[in-house]
Amino acid sequence: MNELTEAAFRQSVRQFRELMTSMPEANRADVATMCGGPEVLDALFEERGVGIGRFAALMGLPATTVRHLLREDLLHPMRVNGKFRFLLHNVIELRGVQQWQAVGLTLEDTRAFLDAQGLLGLVAQGGTMFSVQREAPDPASLPALKADVLARLGGAVRSLEDRHAALGAQLERARALERMVQENAFGQAGPGAPPT
Repeated sequence: MNELTEAAFRQSVRQFRELMTSMPEANRADVATMCGGPEVLDALFEERGVGIGRFAALMGLPATTVRHLLREDLLHPMRVNGKFRFLLHNVIELRGVQQWQAVGLTLEDTRAFLDAQGLLGLVAQGGTMFSVQREAPDPASLPALKADVLARLGGAVRSLEDRHAALGAQLERARALERMVQENAFGQAGPGAPPT
């Protein structure tokens, strides 16, 4: 992870703010919605930066969760004078983690999907950037990186397929129960049934 000076970080934030203010208002509103509201987006533009505690509060999470995601290498904030500073790309990373975990994936499967997205971004950008805080890999190592990501992605896809099958079976059981209640409930007087 690259370490930035305070001045370099502030300059990055100013450039990012300029980029965002040049966007059409509707696009900026969409970004604010994705972040969790305009106050969150505005906080991400503060030149002093957003540390772990404030980022966690803005995201509605305990700081321990953010620290855990950092240890798991699922969040990649800037490092300024030895301290983490979170920006918009970290909100995007966090939302990705939350979406994959909401469907029941493990952290390892989540990492596989996020790494695949990063690799796709690397290819789309002509190999110039892997992520905001990760070093771009050596072009000679791309085939091995691709093979590793594909192997892990295959395992994550199989995990999703298993969950899909289990949820499908559970959905069918729920629909059968619903039909049984609709067809039989209170249709016949029995123990505990209200009079008709």
